[in-house]
Amino acid sequence: MSGNPMNRSPLKRVTTLLALLMCAALVLTGCVDIPQSSPPQPIQSFDRKRPTNIVPTPRKSDDPETTARNFLKAMADPTAGHRSARKFLTPGASQRWDDQGSMRVLQDVGVVIDERTATAVRLRVTGTRMAVLGPNGTLRPDSGSETIPLSMVRDKGGWKVNGDVPSGSITDASQFLIAYRQVDLFFPDRTMTRLVGDPHWLYGTEPNPTTLVNRILAGPSAELTGAISQGAARGASLLGAVIVARDTVTIPLGNVTATDQKDRTALAAQLIWTLDYAGITGTYRITADGAPLVADRADGWRTADVSSLEPDPETTNAHPVHLIHNGSLTRLTGNRAVPVEGELGAAKDIVAAAISADTTKSAAIVKRAGRDVLLVGPYGGRQVEAVTGTAISSPSFGADSNTGYVLVDGRPTRWDFDPETMTARSGPIDAAAIASVQPGPITQMRVSPDGVRVALVVDGRTVVGVISVNDVGAPSLSGAYQLAPDAQGVAVDITWSTPKILYAARTGTEVPVWRATIAGTPPIPMVSGNLKPPVQDIAASDSTVYVSDTRGVQQLGTGEVRPDQYWTILGPDAGPGSIAVIPGS
Repeated sequence: MSGNPMNRSPLKRVTTLLALLMCAALVLTGCVDIPQSSPPQPIQSFDRKRPTNIVPTPRKSDDPETTARNFLKAMADPTAGHRSARKFLTPGASQRWDDQGSMRVLQDVGVVIDERTATAVRLRVTGTRMAVLGPNGTLRPDSGSETIPLSMVRDKGGWKVNGDVPSGSITDASQFLIAYRQVDLFFPDRTMTRLVGDPHWLYGTEPNPTTLVNRILAGPSAELTGAISQGAARGASLLGAVIVARDTVTIPLGNVTATDQKDRTALAAQLIWTLDYAGITGTYRITADGAPLVADRADGWRTADVSSLEPDPETTNAHPVHLIHNGSLTRLTGNRAVPVEGELGAAKDIVAAAISADTTKSAAIVKRAGRDVLLVGPYGGRQVEAVTGTAISSPSFGADSNTGYVLVDGRPTRWDFDPETMTARSGPIDAAAIASVQPGPITQMRVSPDGVRVALVVDGRTVVGVISVNDVGAPSLSGAYQLAPDAQGVAVDITWSTPKILYAARTGTEVPVWRATIAGTPPIPMVSGNLKPPVQDIAASDSTVYVSDTRGVQQLGTGEVRPDQYWTILGPDAGPGSIAVIPGS
């Protein structure tokens, strides 16, 4: 359920992103310690205006250490073949430097002088890899140490780098957060009924609408290829720059060959919501080879016209929290656990459960005759057996309430429920690609609310991938990467809050709960001072995260304005052994 899209402002989304980015910057640069007794706070008064000169320029007075650091900062600017960084190089070094490829983002940057004379210096720039920015603008977490040997000479203009520079580019974390802005590109899923976010990082003070539209028309990140449909965007191009004049945004498209109005409307939604989320708002006039993209939208589009495809609608009526309490599925009513209707409310052997986002379907893992059994069916109604195994993990629904996902003896599995025949079937998901990123047993799997991405716990590490489907409908996991390569402790559970935000529970007593995003920024530690580890099960809505510690289910509000400062018990019936179940989580 969504609010009125006409009343929505990009400010709320920008504030949330700023909070995450600034917290990430503090964690990464090591300048400020985040106390364990309070959660990261949104920075309400942060000025979005950025300096005119985003990267430094060479100065004759700079010493070799400063020159080396500023050279790294200047490499953040990719324009004109890294022209800003080449100003720090001698002509020969500039000619030899291959700047193509990814950009490595470092934290804890240091400079060590090895040899020095009045006119020459050999030094090493050291740091720890935090992330890698791909040529297409996707940011992925990274780890490990980095050493960049540089030689410098001094001429009348000051110190210049004259040694061979490593291929690609390198910058530091603080400069990256100054120079780049994260935007969400949106693409329709394979059903053409919802939009999927594809976070990218673009250089510059403000997003350029022409750049954003060109990025959409170029297609999604490679890992999303098997999960989305390009629809009417396939083969389309821009005939000219996107013009923003007062309250009108004009987008002149060409070569739009699709004639289906549904596909063309989905293309309009892609463009509108991508621009809207980037703060470029107004009436959108979209043409295709000079004519309106959709005939009855000649006067333009507003976000309300594509509200059914809004990627992240505001929730006006949250579903009640559910609990597994004494082996049965219950609903919190008046702060008390009331059994749900049907056999799941009367059961005594439920160990895990899930409820679809629309609360029409439920799934539960029960213990029977020494085996785990997955039951699925209508919420509050009769359940049918979908699959059995020695050990089955917590189930999760995707975007479709009749389809869900679960681990059966460590094997990713999809189930499908037919409400007409009241039958269920299941089948394996090819997960061979996961082992190449993180070998080991898969112990937890949760699917994102949009049904596109999957979060896994593999040998105690957190991994994110994509559920791809081939031409014959067979699913597989692809595009996998480690979400937090350097996170301490062993991951025990993971959950989605939104299609973009995840929470992970880990072993240890200092930081047992972390927050992460698919945008590529580092995980952020959550407040943990009054938790009583070990923390086991974790669930989340878009505004609250729930964990089970030794006292029972604890909750922490994560709202943008006043996030909670400490965890509180969910209710008198949420004691030890209880597990929170959040519809759609």
